[in-house]
Amino acid sequence: MAILYALVARGSVVLAEFTAASTNASAIAKQLLEKTTGDNDINVSYSQDRYIFHVKRTDGLTVLCMADESAGRRIPFVFLEDMHQRFVRSYGRAVLSALPYAMNDEFSRVLSQQMEYYSNDPNADRINRIRGEMNQAGFQCLKLVFC
Repeated sequence: MAILYALVARGSVVLAEFTAASTNASAIAKQLLEKTTGDNDINVSYSQDRYIFHVKRTDGLTVLCMADESAGRRIPFVFLEDMHQRFVRSYGRAVLSALPYAMNDEFSRVLSQQMEYYSNDPNADRINRIRGEMNQAGFQCLKLVFC
């Protein structure tokens, strides 16, 4: 499972992006930004070959990522929510008038680090981690009862 590309945009203005692979993800992402214009908040996914583009727009700020099909939907959308919160916390109202790629130098590093985390760290998937902990605790309780 891997998240390979991510961007943050205001409308069709890309404010920051990072790619971990040589693909045409940037071009496709820009087409999706044009396709998903509007003021409504959205959470949608689009399939392109063996990749899925996940788009989250909240309060006029769009975060988008491209992931392998094997990533499913949950982890990419958790990643997008995290990136949205970090971006807003870092830049606040400056995003309303920022020029294209104005935040790229700083925020592309954050995108890169978090893409790595959500792609490879088992702790990123909290639901499965908690499920595993509950199963382990349940198994231990059963052992205590039946031992």
